Amino acid sequence: MKVNTYTAFDFETASGKNPCSIGIVVFEDGEVVDEYYSLINPEIERFNPFTIGIHGITENDVINEPNFSEVWIEIKHFFENKIIVAHNSSFDLSVLNYSLERYDLIKPNHNSFCTLKISRKIIESSNYKLSTLAHHFNIEQNNYHNALEDAFVCGKLFHMLMIQIKDINVFENSKNSIIRKKSNIIKVNNKGSVVDEYFRKKTIEDKLSTKTNKLEGIVIVVSGGFVKVTRIELKQLIESNGGKVSSHISRNTSYIVAGYKMGPSKKIKAETLGISIISEDDFLGMIS
Repeated sequence: MKVNTYTAFDFETASGKNPCSIGIVVFEDGEVVDEYYSLINPEIERFNPFTIGIHGITENDVINEPNFSEVWIEIKHFFENKIIVAHNSSFDLSVLNYSLERYDLIKPNHNSFCTLKISRKIIESSNYKLSTLAHHFNIEQNNYHNALEDAFVCGKLFHMLMIQIKDINVFENSKNSIIRKKSNIIKVNNKGSVVDEYFRKKTIEDKLSTKTNKLEGIVIVVSGGFVKVTRIELKQLIESNGGKVSSHISRNTSYIVAGYKMGPSKKIKAETLGISIISEDDFLGMIS
């Protein structure tokens, strides 16, 4: 079964799951039929310098822009009862759900697909960044990490992936996804299909084999347990992307990647020093 009409979207974030821009592009049969872009005032005290370095959006750029609840009035029809698509959708959906909960807004019904996950299953590539996949399929990309441009490329990529797949619906994300922390097995639909340990390890190996400087000059402390990667794998990912792992929190610490059962003393010290605490998904989003 093919998907003819869908909404591709992308968030850029100020810090953690707080969005500072959104891009939306609606496709029918692979062609653009509608689009939307807006800056968003995340209503937080400071932007993360790392994310500013990625997308170039600063506090001054959004000071007079609408907050998410105001933007939602204009965009909710793009999501309600629609098929939505994102690259690394677990991150973009987490931003969406966090923002809806923060402003006490009703979550829309939708079906979703992730071009990152699909690409990893059917394409051999040195890495699975959106820019790399755009080049692979000869999709024009002029402004990487602009939310509207990334949404457009994601939507075009999804169309190209559908051409290679008989039934795209086997890749549908489930709204009832369950993560089992102890086994690291992730249920992806109501019928019980799973991503097993072999595939999880292969995904991590792909990430580790791709050396980048994305975290150059960044000092990260790892605390707690994690779901999608082990502590050792997470530390290896930091180093393979040019970052430095530290066991002690200090003023030189850039971030703390916090898992479940993070020590309360570390949290207190981080808050005292004003150090950003990010989740496992936030970190994986940084290096995708």
